[in-house]
Amino acid sequence: KVFGFTFKLNLSTRPEEGYLGDIETWNNAEDQLKTALNNSGRPWVLNPGDGAFYGPKIDITIQDALRRNHQCATIQLDFQLPKQFDLTYFDEKGEKQRPVMIHRAVLGSVERMTAILTESFGGKWPFWLSPRQAKIITVHDSMNDYAQDVKKRIF
Repeated sequence: KVFGFTFKLNLSTRPEEGYLGDIETWNNAEDQLKTALNNSGRPWVLNPGDGAFYGPKIDITIQDALRRNHQCATIQLDFQLPKQFDLTYFDEKGEKQRPVMIHRAVLGSVERMTAILTESFGGKWPFWLSPRQAKIITVHDSMNDYAQDVKKRIF
């Protein structure tokens, strides 16, 4: 909403081959993500077999100025790597538990997001996002020294 993009939500599920873990754990993870997507109140699309080898994921795609879709954000549930690394914690009862690892990328790659924003805004970024928020311009050479003083104070 802040950037003005339309976005789509996708649920990518267990790949056919090469995945870690058992089907029951995968089904549990996929069900949790389905519940989260349903609770969002937004439409979403199932992407069968497109999950990571360690768990299912929610992918968020946005459209650029040319209406091409790009995956930017992703949230992935990983029940497998905590087992692989033998990660544990103690719950409030003092019992050992296995955590769930959450992989996330809010904007995807910084480079991709910067390119999409630049293209989307046609190079004219909104003030709050612009890397250059002030420019000092003199109307006469006699003001150059004063302009340098202003520059030192604000930059």
